[in-house]
Amino acid sequence: MEKIFKTLDEQIQLLKSRNILIEDYNKAYKILEKNNYYYLINGYKDLFLNHKYKNQYIKNTKFEEIYSIYQFDKNIKINFLKYILLIENEIDTYIAYEFSKAYGHKNYLISKNFNNSDSKIILVEKFISNILSEIKYQYKNSNKMIVHYWDNYHYIPLWVLVRILSFGKISKFYSLMKQKEQNTISRKFNLQISEFKIYLQNLTLIRNICAHDEKLYDITLKNRIYPTKYHKELNISKNDKFLYATRDLFSIIIILKILLEKVEFYNFYINIIKNIDILQTELITISINKVLYKMGFPNDYKKLLYL
Repeated sequence: MEKIFKTLDEQIQLLKSRNILIEDYNKAYKILEKNNYYYLINGYKDLFLNHKYKNQYIKNTKFEEIYSIYQFDKNIKINFLKYILLIENEIDTYIAYEFSKAYGHKNYLISKNFNNSDSKIILVEKFISNILSEIKYQYKNSNKMIVHYWDNYHYIPLWVLVRILSFGKISKFYSLMKQKEQNTISRKFNLQISEFKIYLQNLTLIRNICAHDEKLYDITLKNRIYPTKYHKELNISKNDKFLYATRDLFSIIIILKILLEKVEFYNFYINIIKNIDILQTELITISINKVLYKMGFPNDYKKLLYL
């Protein structure tokens, strides 16, 4: 059925017809005026739906409760992005250093310096082509670093290049490196290569979700992480059919626990806990546990702060 434009007043009337309480009409009007109805309501309504009836909400669901989930998600996205950027910077530095140490700082356009096995060579050549395209694009758009090095030295050092590559391209760079350099980098975090690859892929996705302000809290990831010592400490069973904390938001928190410095993770996680505590005071129709369940949080999630 065709979706027809609705005024803000009509949007509010639609919500009221579906069992949503609008206690402050002017406040609801202003919220909908500034926040896209589709993204706010359709994005965050699931926790409040009465699944016995189509398009109906749990009795006495307040509009402000849905908005609280929306605000909670927005606040934690800012926090996730801040600390993922710290990790991104660190990994950029490791890759630039280890690759340059092994092959020279301007030899990242030579395919033999990557994993050039039969299964990888086409991917390597395509990746090198993408790097060249990125350099040309940045030069054309007057990126000062790129223009300076290209005009004066006719090449871009890898430690400069990594600053303009997206986290996705950095993740791809790592996946195409030779095993020796991959292992050197992954061991800095006491991880196996296969584990580190998954961590980079998942962090890339989360970074993009946060940067583009998409819904985060109930994310389901394609790539599961392997159970860690933290799963054991928090009594998260690997036999659980839902495999909590392996492909949900809590799995990303475990990744950050492993990759961040202790004080960095403490600051990150304290902020998450504070936002959960605030949200708990704003929910009436549903329990905070319903939100935590969607996020993959175990019962004693606060314990992770001190492990």
